[in-house]
Amino acid sequence: MFCGWFFSVSGLIFVKEQWSLVKRTVIHFFTVTFLYFMLSFVVGWIPFTIHGFFIEIGLFLLLYLVIWISFYLYFYFEMKKLNEAMAQR
Repeated sequence: MFCGWFFSVSGLIFVKEQWSLVKRTVIHFFTVTFLYFMLSFVVGWIPFTIHGFFIEIGLFLLLYLVIWISFYLYFYFEMKKLNEAMAQR
């Protein structure tokens, strides 16, 4: 329950439009990373070894990057379509 709530609420960082996208992404990344690894070690998803930690960090970074780029491109092209529709009016 905590895990689902946390990952849902952590996305609200991106609603804060006064901050730059870089600042919001960095804050979101470190928040999600810290709590994910705390939860992972407690639950036992990751073996409590240096080797296991570095493998998981690499996988986490790769997955975070793929998801971030996917969302960025999706919203970029949505914005582009909206701007083109508004220009045609």
